[in-house]
Amino acid sequence: MIVPVSLLVGSVSLDLLACYCVKRSKGFQKAVWGLAGLLAIISAFVLLSFVVREIPLGIAYSVWGGMGVLGTVLLDRLLFNSRLGKQGMLGVVCIVAGIVAMQL
Repeated sequence: MIVPVSLLVGSVSLDLLACYCVKRSKGFQKAVWGLAGLLAIISAFVLLSFVVREIPLGIAYSVWGGMGVLGTVLLDRLLFNSRLGKQGMLGVVCIVAGIVAMQL
């Protein structure tokens, strides 16, 4: 079980890298950053495809998506000084609660 979980963490990390690159590409005006983002997201899905061999798709994808959302919010705050607001924070809490509920 350690290998699929490690691959899932790697996939989430690549998803976060893709989000960062897309942000830096400024709407794909900076092609190198845009291409890096595309390569990162393709790689993230390749890793996710290995994960779903061992972990049910619904669980794997919900954890991947939820951790991606949470990680993106944190990266956006830490690297780009963006604020989420009360409704956004409530949404993130709901996503995390949903992931926890699926694991029970």
